[in-house]
Amino acid sequence: MTGRQRRLLGRLVERYVEAKRPIPSAVLAQDLGVSPATVRYDLADLEALGLVEKPHASAGRVPTELGLRTYALGLLPPKPLPETTARVLADALERVGQDWPRLAAQMASRLARYPAVLRLLPERDPRILRVYLSPLSGRRVLAVAVLEGGRLREGTLTLPFEPSEALLEQAEEILRRPRRPEELAELKGTSPQMDALFQALAGALGTARPERFFEGLGELFAEPEASDPGFLRRLVSWAEEPPAGPLAPPGGVNLRLEGGTAVVQVGFERAAWRGEVALLGPGRMRYRDAISVAYTLGEVLGGRRAD
Repeated sequence: MTGRQRRLLGRLVERYVEAKRPIPSAVLAQDLGVSPATVRYDLADLEALGLVEKPHASAGRVPTELGLRTYALGLLPPKPLPETTARVLADALERVGQDWPRLAAQMASRLARYPAVLRLLPERDPRILRVYLSPLSGRRVLAVAVLEGGRLREGTLTLPFEPSEALLEQAEEILRRPRRPEELAELKGTSPQMDALFQALAGALGTARPERFFEGLGELFAEPEASDPGFLRRLVSWAEEPPAGPLAPPGGVNLRLEGGTAVVQVGFERAAWRGEVALLGPGRMRYRDAISVAYTLGEVLGGRRAD
């Protein structure tokens, strides 16, 4: 791909994002200051490379998923938001204290105007300071663990019996002492029922799982793609249960583009936490804005901006 063709692809993507429809070659020729014949010739080359396509015989062109990915990757390394904006973000996150993950997700969504997911995973699993057990219905019990640093971890236990209040109170007494999460599997009770409860508790609370904060779902409905239930289902499913695999590396930018949906992910480290900011949208995403917002917020969360 020549430099002129790369500029043409970039302009096609930007026009397509704005217009939400195929772009005629005459519009692109005017934008780039070249003849329509030159644009048509270059578009034919880009089409042969699988970067653009013509949906209808008389319509303009649109970028393919490969074309959108090529354009988005061309925006790396990211251009961060202004330093003044980074300072405002850093100050707000500092003031909010322990609730900084939720605020960071809100900031990402509001700045980018896309749904945002923030995931956290501790560098080391914090100790469990205390566990509270509440009966739900039948054989189900809600377990809430208070962790070092003031955070909570919840789990729902399904036991092979219906527990009594006395059994739960007795278990809570044993669970008052601080311990490592893996020690839950080693606990022994005073009865087979108590042992079964501790084993269920170890399965529910004994392993660190990414914490997840999701903001801005309503932003999806501003996109024309929201008329497709499959589009909404794919992105909401991603937000509720992100794909298995490691978080984006600190300072690294990942791009997922598949099935008409896009996810921009940026990793960070903050105190004892590894984290990731992800912005969700259509394949026809405003990549320049999304990448800049996610990257800047990742830098601020990691303490690399606005010092």
